[in-house]
Amino acid sequence: MINRLCIFTCSFSPNKQAMLDYLDKILPESCEVFLFTPRDPKGTYQTKKIKKIETSSSKLLSFFELRKFCKQKNIQRIINLGALPYEAFAMIHACLFVKKRDFICYHLGNPIDSLYLDSTKMKIKAFFELIISFILSIFPKKIFLVSANQVNRIKRYLFFSREKIFLMPQPVSTSFFCPQDKLSSRKKLNLNSKDKIIIFVGRIGYLKGSDILLHLIKNNPDKKFILIGQIVDKDLEKEFLSFLSTNLILFPHKNQKELIDYYNASDLCLFPSRIEGTPLVPREAMSCGTPAIVSKIPSTESIFAAIKVPINSAKMNLALNNFFNLSPERKKEISFNSRKCIVEAFDDSVWKKEFIRLFLS
Repeated sequence: MINRLCIFTCSFSPNKQAMLDYLDKILPESCEVFLFTPRDPKGTYQTKKIKKIETSSSKLLSFFELRKFCKQKNIQRIINLGALPYEAFAMIHACLFVKKRDFICYHLGNPIDSLYLDSTKMKIKAFFELIISFILSIFPKKIFLVSANQVNRIKRYLFFSREKIFLMPQPVSTSFFCPQDKLSSRKKLNLNSKDKIIIFVGRIGYLKGSDILLHLIKNNPDKKFILIGQIVDKDLEKEFLSFLSTNLILFPHKNQKELIDYYNASDLCLFPSRIEGTPLVPREAMSCGTPAIVSKIPSTESIFAAIKVPINSAKMNLALNNFFNLSPERKKEISFNSRKCIVEAFDDSVWKKEFIRLFLS
């Protein structure tokens, strides 16, 4: 069993923090775990048991410092948190010619579906990244992917590495993201008890369906949209901001505890993303009993209780209005099934033993 583990990531993101929180909670005391990461202006990782080493060096220099750090601490295994192929190069370098050290590639994103985006520029970038990732897949001890669909497709391509590939979805703490009284949540947040409230959490950009979000806000003046995230689609920023005085509430950020209140205060979670690993936001919302409309893409297949709609503004709008036309009894049934789906398929206790086994064996 591995007893000295290093988690390596070259950048900060909320979904990586969520993954780190889970590992912090489940990895046994018998294993000494370090987090090695360059300082990132976007945010700082918070840990409890895991010992954080935050270097002020650039990403390129951290590439070399990782090897030195692993030698000093006698690290047996390195695992990354998502940003391939760069992180894979760094881990290969840190393990090169060291017999008692190996690494695991963990991809929280989606290494294939970028090829099917509308943007030619993104397709070209995804193609070259995918080629590099496939070459690099020869070297790791194991490869973790977050959706069954990805596992099945990549095993077809990486026929020489099939035995290395495992399904390791990012779990959800259903004891943390749990249902609360909707009226109490709205009162706490100063929201109107009679409003039809829709929530979206994440970067407001093309890949997350910013154009679809804007279309829905424009065409549903009778509904209140709460968007929690930074607007990265600068072409649409002014249009989004023009709705702040009518049916849009916009927050740049909310922490995990605050999100519980917003999920519970909402009637519906909207997630029209074009590409995902296995989206965390709709699963958190569903864990709170809030139904979710998600894009019908390969990575959402396993979220069986979500309402899946093709990536199309008109169809999303139709699904949105169909939901609000349902009877209270039917909405309550969808809410119950949403929570049940996450508890049974994605709760952190469901995956704990598998995580420990595959991380440390």
